[in-house]
Amino acid sequence: MDRLGILVAGELDRLKKYNLFTALTVVLLMWLAIAWLLDAEELKLFVPLILLMDSTMMTIVLVGATLFYEKKEHTLNSILVSPVREAEYLISKIIVGIINSLITLVALWVMVYFLKDISFNFLLVAGAIIVIATFHTLIGIWFSYYAKNFSSLLVNFMIYVLVLAMPSVLAVLDVIGPKAARFLIVLPPEASLILLQAGFQEEKLWKIIFSFVYLLALSLAIYKFVVRPKLNEYAMRETGV
Repeated sequence: MDRLGILVAGELDRLKKYNLFTALTVVLLMWLAIAWLLDAEELKLFVPLILLMDSTMMTIVLVGATLFYEKKEHTLNSILVSPVREAEYLISKIIVGIINSLITLVALWVMVYFLKDISFNFLLVAGAIIVIATFHTLIGIWFSYYAKNFSSLLVNFMIYVLVLAMPSVLAVLDVIGPKAARFLIVLPPEASLILLQAGFQEEKLWKIIFSFVYLLALSLAIYKFVVRPKLNEYAMRETGV
């Protein structure tokens, strides 16, 4: 646990060192400014979308950026020859992704509660954020393993959005019919949005339970069969071994 705490502190220090905290702050202020301009009913629709983009898009970009900075500094190689375990290294990245997403949640909650007089199920949304950020941190690491540079990572992310998120948009626009739209819950972005919206409006219990369990199961599968087994291979490839 001591090593894990040190790793998390190191991750946070790197975010500050590379001005990633500054970038995150700018994005957060942008979200808050947009939210300030909306009325109560619009906020109930918009805030879940903000949280979705933050816990998916920003999480993937953030972990990808830190991995590429680590690549330049050969930080990963130093960590892997130290007493630090692979699991601790990966879990530290998940924790940092969760922390950043929860910061956004808390900031939005303070604003909508005290300035807009809007309340929502904070604990449910916080739980959703933890699961969603965990899954997308692992996705970001997975994408980084096979990206030659940061631009390649962004391309991988755009493909992820087009393939897995666009169907939900098409369903909202009625391009995809209601019968087919029922099956979109198996897409991670759709399952994530269901969890976040459940904190602001009524949602079927089975959908909430399914989405939580589904995202957790996917996270465990990606961690066990992709992210952890491929870590050493990624590290050796970056050192030219």
